[in-house]
Amino acid sequence: MSSIPRRALLLLAFIATAALAQQTEDSRPVQSTLDHGRDVDRTRMTQSPLSKTVTPASFAAKAAAIGEAEIELGRLAMQQTQDPRVRDYAQRMVNDHQAAAAKLQQIAAQEKLELPQVLDAEHEALKQKLSELKGAAFDREYAKAMAKGHDQAVALFESASQAPQMTPRLKEFAAATLPTLKQHMQLAHELHARSSAH
Repeated sequence: MSSIPRRALLLLAFIATAALAQQTEDSRPVQSTLDHGRDVDRTRMTQSPLSKTVTPASFAAKAAAIGEAEIELGRLAMQQTQDPRVRDYAQRMVNDHQAAAAKLQQIAAQEKLELPQVLDAEHEALKQKLSELKGAAFDREYAKAMAKGHDQAVALFESASQAPQMTPRLKEFAAATLPTLKQHMQLAHELHARSSAH
C-alpha cells in the first residue's frame, strides 16, 4: 500500500473521529439543558402558583384566592393561638388582605374579570387541618403555612408586575402590593423559625 492512500485513510479516520466527537459534544449539552429546563419548570410549577404564561384573568383569580385564604386563616389564628405575636401577625393578615381584596375587586369590576367567592380546595383543606389544632401545635403549622403561602404569593405578584400581557391596572396593583407581601413573607419566616425552635 502506498503512502498516499494510507495518509488519506488516516485523514478520513481523523475527520470521522472529530465529527463523532463533535456530534457527541453537541448532543450532550442540548439534552442536559433540556432536561435541566424541564426540572426547573417542574420545580417552579410546584413552588409557585404561576407559570410564565400568566393571564390577567388567572392572576386576578389566584390573587383573590390567596387573599381570601389569608383573611380566613388569619381570623382562625386569632381564635386558636395563645401567642400574642401570632395573634398580631394574624390581625395584620386580615387587615392588609382585606384592603388588597377591596382594590382587586374594584379592578376586576372595571376589567370584567370574575373572582372566586369561596376558598379553593387546597386552602379549604388547610383551614380544616388548622382548625383541629390549638396552642403551640397550631402556631407551628400556621407559621409554616404562612411562610409557604407568602413565598408563592410574592412569586405570583412579581411575575404579574413584569408580565407584558398584564393589563396596566393589574400590573400596577401587583407592583403596589408587592412590598407588603414581602414584609408578610419575612415576618412569616421569622414566626416559623421561632415556633419550630420550641
